[in-house]
Parts: sequence; structure tokens; C-alpha cells
Amino acid sequence: MNSPKFQSTLSEADDMLDLAKEELCRPEEDVVHYNVCKHAYKAIEKYMTGYLIQHGAHIQNSNHIKDLLGQCQKVDKKFNDINFDPVISADDPEKLMMNLHTAQTFIMLAEKTRDLVGKN
Repeated sequence: MNSPKFQSTLSEADDMLDLAKEELCRPEEDVVHYNVCKHAYKAIEKYMTGYLIQHGAHIQNSNHIKDLLGQCQKVDKKFNDINFDPVISADDPEKLMMNLHTAQTFIMLAEKTRDLVGKN
């Protein structure tokens, strides 16, 4: 089932991931790691939301990745195969150090989430 809502949500996720990647294309001294992480985080949320929409799951009011991940894991255990701890830690910015490594990790997790939802 590829509903218009599913398609538009994944399209929004792709846009967020593209924004994150574009930010990393700047000269190193101009990269805003926070922006990379923020856009990649939003992409992961949207990929998970789209996945849940596609599978007819009722999406709770919370858009936190931890909650969405729990719902996705109930639909398919393959979501247990990826360690989402780095983005879950983003809910508490004091635990998150924004640097190039973190930004690349967030993008990698967004790409893996994209693959999990079947959008490759």
C-alpha cells in the first residue's frame, strides 16, 4: 500500500536527508554540525512515520524517535538490528557532542532507516 500520505512523508524525509548531506558539502570550517544532525534526525522521524503509515499503525502523538522506534519494532524486528542510541540521545542535547563524527553518524542512521523502510 503506497498511499499519498506515505509517499509525501517519505518525500519529506528524503528532503531532510538531502539538506543534511548538503550541509556537509560546505567547506569544513563552514559546516554547522547542529544543522546536519537536526535535519538527519527529522529525516529518521519521517522515515519511521512513513513506515508506520504504510503498515497501518496508529501513530501516537509523540514524534520522538524512541517512541516511533518502539512502534516500528513491534511491526518488524529488523528495526532492532540498528543501534539508534546516538539519535535517541539527541533528545537530551547535553549528552550529545555536535561534531563531524556525530553529524556523519546521524546521516548514516538516516540512510539505514531509509533502507529499512524500503526506500532505496
